[in-house]
Amino acid sequence: MPENTSPSSASRFACLTERVRHSLTVKLVLIGAIILLLQIPTLMIYSLIAERQSNRNQAVDEISREWGSAQTVTGPFLSIPVREKRLRPAAQSTMPVTEEVRFHQLTFLPETLNITGKLDPEIRYRGLYQAVLYRSEITIEGEFKLPAEFRLSRLANAQTELQDAILVIGISDLKGISAETVDINGVECKAIPGIPDTRLASSGFQVPLTALKDLKPGATLRFSLKLNLNGSSALSFYPLGRTNTARLAANWSSPSFTGEFLPAAREVTDTSFNAEWKITDMNRNYPQSWLDDEFKIAGSEFGVGLHIQANVYQQTMRAIHYSVLFIIFSMLAFLFAEILSKVWMHPLQYLMAGLAVVLFYTLLLAFSEHLGFQCAYWITTAATVGLLGLYCLLIFRRKIVAAAVAGVMALTYILLYFMLQLEDYALLTGSIVLFLLLALVMVLTGNINRSRS
Repeated sequence: MPENTSPSSASRFACLTERVRHSLTVKLVLIGAIILLLQIPTLMIYSLIAERQSNRNQAVDEISREWGSAQTVTGPFLSIPVREKRLRPAAQSTMPVTEEVRFHQLTFLPETLNITGKLDPEIRYRGLYQAVLYRSEITIEGEFKLPAEFRLSRLANAQTELQDAILVIGISDLKGISAETVDINGVECKAIPGIPDTRLASSGFQVPLTALKDLKPGATLRFSLKLNLNGSSALSFYPLGRTNTARLAANWSSPSFTGEFLPAAREVTDTSFNAEWKITDMNRNYPQSWLDDEFKIAGSEFGVGLHIQANVYQQTMRAIHYSVLFIIFSMLAFLFAEILSKVWMHPLQYLMAGLAVVLFYTLLLAFSEHLGFQCAYWITTAATVGLLGLYCLLIFRRKIVAAAVAGVMALTYILLYFMLQLEDYALLTGSIVLFLLLALVMVLTGNINRSRS
């Protein structure tokens, strides 16, 4: 009796195994498990991109430290000492009353401030990494109108020491200064490195005004500062004048206007840009003069950043955000090829196809560092699509099926490229494309049960 039942049990087991192998539900469960498994190398590529970008930022910082970092110019402004006299009452009636002297610092801002700057950018390399450096020629002109009397309402008995006033110009990175000329009321004045008060600027230089004979209450000081300044990535200013105008120009096609104020007018072409700012004292949150640290100017700067338009790490990171969808659609493409050709695919083959899609991003990053993102993208796309098409041909032995899978993957990569170029509309475009692809998949899978019954 067992001899008769054993072949029947074996045949039933073989039939069950064959049904499991060809079960669409089991296949989908396995594909889902493979997709989850492929998230491990995808996360490793995320870490790789972040590490390479960190290395790039470190290299840029090293170049900037040697040449000059992002520059911020503060001023010029007048720093005027104020002497306050106070009577200290005696502890006992028999002791004399003593006089106490305290010193304060009066910050006085210009009436007009006109800035003109021309930047000459260039790209420097440290290994594979790029940094944007610039030389600049900056002219700052304007005038101070000293009042006939300084009203220091907070102090009871105070006197301004106008003869000890200094003109202060703040420069964030002094190593970038290559030349400077300061002219006040037609007299060329000597600048001294260092500033006595670092509340408005951390570093810079000063011009003592002791040589000016006409420095007195009610006087007008006209100044002209010519500055050759080296820096990297950005140049900023503070609107310290009652009225401020600034004009900046450079042979650079991808400026980023930064700070609290956008240009009133700008022109950006494929090779250069021109920008003009117009700012008044009503646009900022500090007056024309104050004592000590009553007010802060931080947060009112404006300027321009010089950035490399094609940041390969940002673009690769944006591309890998779509990695899960690419893996899913590649799995579905092979699944449809399997159903149409009636050739069973092993789960290992699905895993290999998914790894090819994941490897796309590693190749994209590696080629981008040498060839740029656009060229690297098409080379990597051609290699990945060709590999998947060849693998499909080895599995199904049908050229039309392999060509169809390769065509679907090529179309998907082309759509991804155009979505990456449309930065402002990437989410909208991507959502529409994914909806249309999902609709297509739903149409193709609508008759699966009917066709298999």
